[in-house]
Formats: sequence, structure tokens, C-alpha cells
Amino acid sequence: MVSKLPRHTIIATLVGLGAICLWSTGGPLLTLIPDFPPFQLIAMTMVTFFLVMVPIWLARGQSVTAKFRMPLKVWLVGIAGPWGYTICFFISYQLITPVHASLLLLSWPVMLLLANALLRDRRIRWWHGLGALAGFGGAILLILSRQSGSAVDEAPLLGYLIAACGALCFALYSFCRSGWPEVATDAGSLFCLGGAVLSVPIHLIFETTVMPSAIAWTVIVAFGLGNVAAALFAWDYGMKFGQVRSLVAMSYLIPLFTALILIAIGASPFTVTAAVACLLIIGGAFIGSRDLFMRTPASVQSRAPKKASM
Repeated sequence: MVSKLPRHTIIATLVGLGAICLWSTGGPLLTLIPDFPPFQLIAMTMVTFFLVMVPIWLARGQSVTAKFRMPLKVWLVGIAGPWGYTICFFISYQLITPVHASLLLLSWPVMLLLANALLRDRRIRWWHGLGALAGFGGAILLILSRQSGSAVDEAPLLGYLIAACGALCFALYSFCRSGWPEVATDAGSLFCLGGAVLSVPIHLIFETTVMPSAIAWTVIVAFGLGNVAAALFAWDYGMKFGQVRSLVAMSYLIPLFTALILIAIGASPFTVTAAVACLLIIGGAFIGSRDLFMRTPASVQSRAPKKASM
């Protein structure tokens, strides 16, 4: 293992850490507009990424229509992953306690860890299994620990299951996406556009259109530019040119950062259950990522950023 990282690697790693910080603010932002129609919100936030990329493509002299030429499987996974996660993200925040929703939604690193161990390494080591069990144990603890007689108890079990499905969507998307390094990062804007287009008819059929207030517009723009566009680009840059092992390990801190922000702003109360679940999910992820801290040949380490992609 290299004892001292080059300056450009450190900078790229810090850029990737920026994505982790941005993703940690997504949940707290949504608490500012709890009653906004979810599919309207999805359409407005996801289309932002595409609107940002169009002028950039034109300034570079690139063909916008050529960007749409991707294999069908890439389109299907690319749209289903972010769109499915975003749907689960917004709906679960309106159904259950924000801290619980965050911990469940952001347990995707544990699922991704298990998927990579099962489907790519073709073998599971004891730390993979223990880490996955701890992570899922934390998720199950949240689902089963609804407090009797409280507002949490009145929330439907469906809200917890939706949050868990959201984590599964993003884990599967990341797993498939990492196997397609030839698909450019800016393709994410097209996937988001597809999700926005699919959200419009659902919104028109099942929801009532709401004119955003000043606060709602602020959240929509901040979420679209920060949590979607900037975060995806920062993460991709960090994974390509930064210290991949450090970034993957730090991504397990997203649910902790989110929970702490929610508690700090008073959006959710601090409970022993949430604290234990948080420790299980994050601790399980660290245990399962033992490979990240094991000494590997320098050649393997140098190739890792080229293989990784979001």
C-alpha cells in the first residue's frame, strides 16, 4: 500500500468526499417541504440534471441526440435505478420518521458489498456475511421498532418497506453501472430525464399540481443541482482519480451524517433504537469492507479507479 498519495489523488479523493457530504443533505432538505406532491417533486428535481448538461454539451460542440444512443439494457437499468430510488426516497420521507427513512435508504453500501462478494468475487468471506447480517439487522430493527401509541406507530409498514426497496434499487444500479465503464458519467442526466418523463403522467393522474413556494423552489434547485448533478459528477471524478478504498469506506458514513443533521435541526428526535440501528448498519458496512483495508499489490490498486464508475 502506498504510504503517501500524490497531490492530485488527494484532491480527487476530497472531491469524492464532497459527493458524500452532498448526499448527506438530501434527507434534511426534504423535511422543509414535507407535503409537496412526490412525483411532481421527482420530475422537477430529476430534469434539472439534464437541463444543466444541455448547454455544456452544446458549448463543447457535442451532439445532444448522439448522447441518447445507448444499449437498451443500459437505458432500463439507468432509468429504473435512480428513478426507483428517488421515488422511494421522497415517498418514504412522507410516510415514516426521517431518521428511520434515511438509515434504511442509505443502507445501500451494505447491499452493494454483498452483491459484489456474491456475484463478482464468487465467494463470501466471514466478514462479508457478518457485515451484511449486521447491516440488515439494523434495517429490520427500524422496521420492527415502531413505538406504540406514537405517530411512528401510525405510519404504515409499507413506508419502511419502500425505504428498503429504495436502497436495493440504488445498490443494484451501482452494481450494474460499475460494470459499464464505457458509459459516460453524463449519461446519468439522460437517465434522470427518463425518470422525470415517467413521473409526469403519474403526477397528472394521481396528484394535484402545486405551485412551488419560495422555499420549495429553493429545495428543488438545491436538490437537483447538488444531490443529483454535482454529487454524481464529484463521485465519478473521485472514483476515477482518487483513493477508491477510502471513498468506498467513507460512503458508509452517509447515513450517520444524515441522521446527525436531522437530529441537529430538530427534524427527528434522538432515540436509542435509531442509534443502535445506525451503529449496526455502519458497523456492518465497515466489517464487510475489511478487504478495503487489506494490503494489496500496487498494480491492483492503481487499476481500481479505471474500473470504477457510478
